[in-house]
Amino acid sequence: MKSLILIIIFISINRAAAQPPPHQTITLTRAGATLAADFHPADNDAPVILLLHMLNSKRAAWDPLIPDLRAAGYALLNIDMRGHGDSGGTRDWEEAIQDVAVGWVGWLSENGHLGDEGLAIIGGSIGANVALISCARVEHCRGAIALSPGLDYRGVKPESALVNGLADRVALLVAAQNDASSSPAIRQMFLQAKGDVSARLYRGRAHGTRLFDSDYDSVSALILGWLAEAFIADDD
Repeated sequence: MKSLILIIIFISINRAAAQPPPHQTITLTRAGATLAADFHPADNDAPVILLLHMLNSKRAAWDPLIPDLRAAGYALLNIDMRGHGDSGGTRDWEEAIQDVAVGWVGWLSENGHLGDEGLAIIGGSIGANVALISCARVEHCRGAIALSPGLDYRGVKPESALVNGLADRVALLVAAQNDASSSPAIRQMFLQAKGDVSARLYRGRAHGTRLFDSDYDSVSALILGWLAEAFIADDD
C-alpha cells in the first residue's frame, strides 16, 4: 500500500513538473498607444511564434491553438493589435505592422527571448495580411502562416511582401473554398509568389480563426507540421 501511494505521488509530481510555465501579460508603449500581449515562455532558444487576431477580435481567439503550440515546445507572443482587446490606440494598420516588426520583436530581443531559432508569425484575416508584411520586414522571421489573407483588407496589401520580401523564406496560405474574399486571393498570391509557399483550401466558408470551429484537428495538424518543417529546414 505504501509503495502504491509513493508511485501515485511520484506520478503526480512528474505531471506537475511537465506543465509549461504560466504565461505573463505584458504591456508595451509605442507610437502613442499602450499595447498588450500574453507571453508564454519555453526553453531557452526555442522558436517564438507571434499570433495576430482578426479585425474586431482579440488575442483570446487563439486559445484553442495555444495548448498544442506550447506542447510542441514553442514560445508564444499572443498580441492584441492596437485598437483591439486590451490594447489602446486607434486602428492604424501601418502602425500595427510596425508594432509587430519593431515594437514586439524589439521587446523579444531586449528581454532575451529571441534566440538563434528565430520566429514565425501566424495571423488570421487582416492579421494574416499584417503577419505576411511584418515577417518580410523582420530578418529573424523565418516565415508566416496566413489564415484567410486577402489582397486588400483596409488598405493592408500583402502580395508584394509575399512575392518579394518573403522570396527567400517560407509561407503557408490557408482559406476555405467558399470564402469569397480569401479563396481567390490565395490562389493569386500562390501563383505570384517566388519563395517556398504552400497553400491549403478547406471546404466551406469559415474565415480566419473561425476555421478552428469547423476543422480544428486538421488546421492544427497543418500548422504544427508546417512549423516543424520550416524550422528544421532552415537549420539544415
